Amino acid sequence: MSDNKARLTVTVDPQNAAYANKLFETGKAPSVSAVVNDALAERRMRERRARRWWNTKAAEADPNRVSRIRAHVDEQLRAFEERHTA
Repeated sequence: MSDNKARLTVTVDPQNAAYANKLFETGKAPSVSAVVNDALAERRMRERRARRWWNTKAAEADPNRVSRIRAHVDEQLRAFEERHTA
């Protein structure tokens, strides 16, 4: 973790506050701030992994198949709109 910390003011649900306090009080976290910081870092890493996965899958996609699927979806959307507009 960085020695340079940014101060935030946050509002959390009571059960999350209680959980963070319990982790601190039982010595499972050095502070409540550390609990929040760890949760944010974990979310950032999870989103980064997901973005890498999607980028990899997009690079592997067959453009012709994607075009066929999109055309099929567009056709279904047109049919749906025709049935539900009048």
